Amino acid sequence: MATITARNVDDDEYAILGEMAEEQGRSISEELRLLIAEHTRLRRGAKRVAHLRAMRDQFPIAHSPGEDAVSIIRAIRDE
Repeated sequence: MATITARNVDDDEYAILGEMAEEQGRSISEELRLLIAEHTRLRRGAKRVAHLRAMRDQFPIAHSPGEDAVSIIRAIRDE
């Protein structure tokens, strides 16, 4: 596993991080690892959503107002 060293961390921010860790019964290192993991999961998810939206825009499905997903899927299947 990689090792990270953070320099010049604001004292107030570090204190808040320590409080966050203590409230959860974790060390500051463990709290940082969890924050990094959560942030990377969110970023990965945002990238997936952006990719899906780009695909939706690239391959739009034309449908009539009021037409539901089931009828669209059946029409595509029957083509």
